[in-house]
Amino acid sequence: MCNQYKLILLLLFFCLPFGFLTADENSQLFKILKKKEIIVSVGGDYEPYYIKNPKPGYPGFEVELARAFAEYLGVTLKEVVPLQTFADHARAIKSGRVDISFGNSSSLKRGQQLGFSDSYYSTSPGALVSKSLLPAESEGQVVTNKIYRKLTDLKSISGLVIGVKDNTSNLEYVRENFPRVTIKPYPTDEVSFNALNENEINCYVADNLFIEALIQKNPSLKIKMQPVVEPVIEKQLSITMRKNDLELINEANFFIREMKRTGEINRLKEKYFNNNAWVR
Repeated sequence: MCNQYKLILLLLFFCLPFGFLTADENSQLFKILKKKEIIVSVGGDYEPYYIKNPKPGYPGFEVELARAFAEYLGVTLKEVVPLQTFADHARAIKSGRVDISFGNSSSLKRGQQLGFSDSYYSTSPGALVSKSLLPAESEGQVVTNKIYRKLTDLKSISGLVIGVKDNTSNLEYVRENFPRVTIKPYPTDEVSFNALNENEINCYVADNLFIEALIQKNPSLKIKMQPVVEPVIEKQLSITMRKNDLELINEANFFIREMKRTGEINRLKEKYFNNNAWVR
């Protein structure tokens, strides 16, 4: 009887996927492995993390990460769902609409709602500011030197009106660091950026890498706008999932460590953030 039991265990070991033997049946990892597919959400308006109408071979930084993670788990990437805010991602994960999410920065408050992996990339609040707002030289020319390198350098500027996407860590940052400045939250980054072009605001705040991407797409912006992109804080971008889903977090952490160790993260950074080949 003992030998028969050992034989059954041996057959199970070779016939079942390894993840099924190790994952708790209540974990999201088990569910992903069982259905052999994964659904991922990403930031819907943050090119080139996600690109709405991509060129062949350039689906977006985080879409490529999602594909690699699915391949690592041995499942199919069934769908990439573009969402707008952290609250949208949190609802999608909690409801089961998606399995995991890319592109959210961590905080103690957010950590009360979702589980966060190790960081795969870091970013910081940056800005596009109208050059007409900056002090002029004696000849009347707008200063375009490198004094204004980071967002906090703008604290000395009078008449600043900041536009920023609502319900984001960037909004929290500017409210805390620019308490006497007029701040206008907008529903999306596209609306915020349009407000800058239409002179409703004179400073548009977003992630510094996203600001750089806007410049890559529209080089003429630098004629009237000053990009301010040096880091002021470190926003850690992580894979998010259900709270306390330790098995899935462990797999995500191992995946991220290997992507960093092999240089794959740096390759993707070079592909999307250090050139404009992804721009149509």
